[in-house]
Parts: sequence; C-alpha cells; structure tokens
Amino acid sequence: MRKLKKYLAVAVLLLALPISAFIATKFVLESDKSIYKFIPEESDIVIEINTRNFISEVAYQRIYQEGYFHEKIVREEYEEPIADFGLDIFSSIIIFRERWSEKSMWMALVGYTDQGLFQAYIAENFPSIKTCFGKDYVMLQLTPYENQEQVDEHMKKIMNGEEKSFNDRVHLSEIFDRRKEINCYIAPSDKQEGNQLLSGNLSLDFLADQIKIAGEFTPVSGFSENAPVAYALDEEAPFSMRSSLNLLNSVHWFSEDNITGLPLYSQMAVDYHGMNLFMVNKELGYMHQFKQHPDLQAHFDILDYPTWKTFFEEMQASPDFKIDTVAHILSTKMGTFFNYRFDEKEFDLLRNEENLSPNEDDKLYFAIQMKIMPIQDNIKLAIDERNPPTEMEQLLGMELVQIILEELNFLSNVEDIRFELRLEDETKMIADGKVQMLNKGGHSIIESVSFGSSAILFIAEYLSSAETGL
Repeated sequence: MRKLKKYLAVAVLLLALPISAFIATKFVLESDKSIYKFIPEESDIVIEINTRNFISEVAYQRIYQEGYFHEKIVREEYEEPIADFGLDIFSSIIIFRERWSEKSMWMALVGYTDQGLFQAYIAENFPSIKTCFGKDYVMLQLTPYENQEQVDEHMKKIMNGEEKSFNDRVHLSEIFDRRKEINCYIAPSDKQEGNQLLSGNLSLDFLADQIKIAGEFTPVSGFSENAPVAYALDEEAPFSMRSSLNLLNSVHWFSEDNITGLPLYSQMAVDYHGMNLFMVNKELGYMHQFKQHPDLQAHFDILDYPTWKTFFEEMQASPDFKIDTVAHILSTKMGTFFNYRFDEKEFDLLRNEENLSPNEDDKLYFAIQMKIMPIQDNIKLAIDERNPPTEMEQLLGMELVQIILEELNFLSNVEDIRFELRLEDETKMIADGKVQMLNKGGHSIIESVSFGSSAILFIAEYLSSAETGL
C-alpha cells in the first residue's frame, strides 16, 4: 500500500506540472496591456518589468528547489510575513523618461489594489516620491522638480487620458515581448549632436544561468559610411570597451571620480585592469585620504580638434583638475593620477604604455566586457610611505575602501557581462549580449534578486545623465 501511495503521488505530480504550466502561461503571464496608454507621447525611454514572469519562476523555485531558494532568499523565521501594502503584484512596472526643456523627468507606473495602503507605504518609506492615482494604476514621480504644481497638473492630465499616449507613436505591444522579464524602448534625442541611432529596443531574458540580452536599433540615414570599431577588445582586461558610436561621453574607473562632457570622437577604447589606493595624510588636502592610481588606458580618436582644445583648457581652469603640461600628468582633486597625451588626432589617459591591437570585424560598432571578480580583486590598498596617515585616519580610510567594494558587491553573483552592437544592414543594428551568472546550477532570477533591482536603478540613473549620448 505504501508503494502504491508513492506511485499515486508521483502520478499526481506529473499531472500537476502541465496544469501548472497552463495556468502560469494563461493566467499569470498574460498581464494587462492597458498600462501602456498612460505613458506620455514625449517619452524617449520606456522600461517594462514583467513582474508576473519573476513571480512564476520564484514560485517554481520555492516549491521544487526549496533548499536553493532558502539559501538565496534569506528570511528569518521570526520575521513577520510581508504585509500587503496595496500593490498589484501581477501588474507590469513601467519606468519612463520624458525630456522636458530644463531637465529629464523619470516617472513610473504600476497597478494598485488599495489606494490608502499604497499611499501610506510610499509616504512612510519614500517620502520624496509624489503620486497620482488613476482608476487602476498609480504614477510615481521619481525625479524632483522645482515647480511641483506643474508636475502635479501634468501627471493628473496623463492619468485622466488628456495627454497624447505613447501608443499613438509606437505600439509597444508589437515591440515588447511579454515572455521576456524586462523590455526597454530607447529613442535618442534627434537634437543631440553626433547622434547616430534613431530608436531601438532591448530585452532581457532571464534563463537558467544567464540573462540573455537582445534587441535592435535603427541607425540614421547613411550610417554605413561610419567606420566600425578600430581596436579589438583586450580579453585580458577585467573591463574593456570599444566604440565608434558617440553613445558615452564620460570616463569612469570604479570610484566616485570621473571625467565627463567629452566632445565627439570617432573611436573610443577603454581598458581597466585594477586600482592601487595609497592612503595618505589628510593634510595633503585630497577629498578622500587616498591617492588613486587606476591601471587604466582611455584612448580617443578625436573628430574636432578646436572643440577638444576648448574642453582641455576648461579642465585646466577647473579646480577639479590639476594638469602638469611639462610632465604630462593629469590629476584630480580626489587624488587620481594619469599620464596623458593630447594632440590634433588623439586624447589619451594612461598609466603604462598604450596597448591597442586592430579589430578585424567590419560589422562591430560597440563592444564591452566586464569580469566581475577580477575587478573586485584588483583593488589594492597600501600606505603611502612619504605621507603616511595617522592610525585614526587609517581606520577611517578602511571604511571608505569598504564602501567602494560594497558598490560593486551587488554584482557578486555575476561572473561576466558582454554586450555588442553590430550593423546587419543599412537599416538595422543588432544588439546581442549576456550576463553570465557565477552559479551554473541556479537560476538567474533567484541569483538576481539584489542585482536586478540595483541594475534598474543604475540604468535609470545612468541614462538620465547628460553625459550620455541619449
């Protein structure tokens, strides 16, 4: 009898799987598309997060991979269950950006089930976020604005259907694939100098041990006359990026320091191998008690020398930089040091001799790779022997190093990231990439519980920056 019961249990389980799959597909994954009509027509970036897809996979892992689930999703036994705060958990989340004359405005849309509960939750946890409720959805203002009355009136008109909808311009239901966990539509400003892409879309498909990135962009007319990437990726570098597109106009090296507002270029090549931090005495006057020596090379083939010359002269005049034109050393007020080279053809920041090899792929226009663990491991700390800090300063300095490492820690479940843009023909640029998880036996949705939310915030913050070409 015991054996018979066991066979019956297995039979019931086998029958339950296809039924569960049918229910998940027909009732869980088919979310309402009416949320699209509340996206205003002038939006230039729209991000859709299909929460139902995440819920479906999380539920599966909770039931059939219980040990793995609890290892990754840690909740103490004595903690109270997550309370209902009025959010419709089966509603898609939409994040969009509107370009206003003075600035870019980021907003979000989500379904709700109880206005009072949701309003109280936002007021208690995110008091700076303003809300505007419609019949089934609520709009959240993510970007602060000086004239709040103007924003309130604008949101009210959108939720009342008095503003033109994004659907009048782009049918998202035809572009966005609801089977993918995240979809994104991007329309770079046609007023942006050097703009080379008209519009495009990306999707993130959360598979077993990786997140697959796919999409396509429409280039401007005559784009094929532009040169492809001239330099091959450095496969040995933890971070390597190549571009012949003016998508990014800043240089970052995994610290709070950066150089922004770069003029137009025909080629960009950036390689980062690590960073040496030398703790110094605070009397040297750096913003933080470190000299930062990134092992980095950033190379630009420049397009317009007079514009770059003006840019360089503005850096010389800025208190944020100190430039020794004799020794060709550029340093920042945060204590970062580079050798530099600048002439009518190129601008370079480097620590050692430049090492670039030619690219032989004539269809490649953008490529990036990131190896997460080497980036973290290659941050080295030492005491500056000439200007050593006090013992108390050393303790404070160690806290800062910890902050730098924690900023990268949200990627700790990721092994590497790769992404590229390739020209398929005169009218289509293909996007392809992946986020490879470190744990090959898990699932990318569970591995990305922290990574996913951080990534969305990073995308929103980075794309809203005026230093990007979007």
